[in-house]
Amino acid sequence: MAIGITGSRVEAEDALNDAFCRLWSAYPDLDSETEAARLAFTTVRNEALNQRRYFLKHPTENVGNVSDNLTENGDEEERERRELYDSLLRMAARVLKDMQYKVFIMHDVENISYPEIAEKLELTQANVRQILSRARKTLRDEYRKISNNIK
Repeated sequence: MAIGITGSRVEAEDALNDAFCRLWSAYPDLDSETEAARLAFTTVRNEALNQRRYFLKHPTENVGNVSDNLTENGDEEERERRELYDSLLRMAARVLKDMQYKVFIMHDVENISYPEIAEKLELTQANVRQILSRARKTLRDEYRKISNNIK
């Protein structure tokens, strides 16, 4: 459902993480499984819609998986992609906290799974997802700030 609303797996994961964090802190003692499922569905839908509205108002280029498309040919477009990818990595090193940077690099650059990252860093998978979500948000915000200063 979240992917259908946001149009992106990455944004859907962010919406799910945000919904989980909101539910976890706001409703620690739900009485029934039905109530929990209903509340989870509604919260995920609302978070996905909020993200969709935000990205429609603040469009950016999706840099999530630029590395997947990089090759070693001399093509001008490939060179531009490589420069964008390199600048993203430099920005990540500059603006992310240490743990956010580690998780971001491990997941989005090295393509390591959540369970493996959790094991390597001695964290829970939910914590890894939350850290990654916050790292991506920080990068998006920094990118928007830079883009607005250029205009």
